[in-house]
Amino acid sequence: MKAEDCLLVIIMNSSQKDMLNFYGNDTICLDFMHGMNAYGFDMATVLDDKREGFPATFILKNRQDSKVLPLAFAAIKEHASISPKVLMTDNAESFYNAWKTIFGNPE
Repeated sequence: MKAEDCLLVIIMNSSQKDMLNFYGNDTICLDFMHGMNAYGFDMATVLDDKREGFPATFILKNRQDSKVLPLAFAAIKEHASISPKVLMTDNAESFYNAWKTIFGNPE
């Protein structure tokens, strides 16, 4: 994959970073927003103490393959120290494999 072939934008503001660092060792949910647009929109959600989802990061990318997601997760790892017990995803193979490449297996 060449850099010019890939568009990758990760959005995480300071409140999202705080929530991810505070709750990110419990449950992380990864969701692909199906049909929202033609480009693909991923969202990482952390569950708070009331088990409600909070959008911790938004991942915008032009490719849905095994090489882009690890790049996104590596960028997130630079700003968040997390080791979740549970990882929930609607797309087990691509999200899970990319996740374990960067963060390791959840408990």
